[in-house]
Amino acid sequence: MSEVRRSPAAGAVEALLLIVRIPWIERKVLAMSRRALELFSVAADRVQSYFGPEKAYGLVETALSDLVGFSLLTILRIEGTLVRRMHTSYPASYSVGGTKDIAADTWLRAMFDAGRPVVSETRELMRERFPDHDAIFSLGCGAVLNVPVVAAGVTLGSLNLPHEAGPFSREHALVARPFAMLLALAWTAE
Repeated sequence: MSEVRRSPAAGAVEALLLIVRIPWIERKVLAMSRRALELFSVAADRVQSYFGPEKAYGLVETALSDLVGFSLLTILRIEGTLVRRMHTSYPASYSVGGTKDIAADTWLRAMFDAGRPVVSETRELMRERFPDHDAIFSLGCGAVLNVPVVAAGVTLGSLNLPHEAGPFSREHALVARPFAMLLALAWTAE
């Protein structure tokens, strides 16, 4: 077996790129973390008084717009074999109150059963997973972050964040999950 030799210069360039990139990534994650903590503190203040779903929807939309970014935000709540849209950032195309039967939607049911965030980062995945992919594409979206809303091991619904192609990372899902928990808190407190 022949061994591929790399020049010392190639190794030095790779090391330099790591040095240049890492501080930028660390600063970005640190800034996102600081802002997330500020928004969690705002949420904690609101939970001390009445914290119904309507207050939660506004807080979640504002926070995720700031921290994660999206072209569209929908909040779905499970009602038997249906999901009902409880909130939307784009009511012209995705009205509040709209329902979808998920009995035959194996991907969505599997995501709800797993209770874990899922990123659909390509148009091909979006075609496979979302029956309304043409409507999502028409908004200029090419990726979706879905975050289940879970309480006591039961999935109650989901946060859905379609956005332009490729913006979502593991960190975005991690930041979005506590805001899904706020929805679970608001829904279970009703």
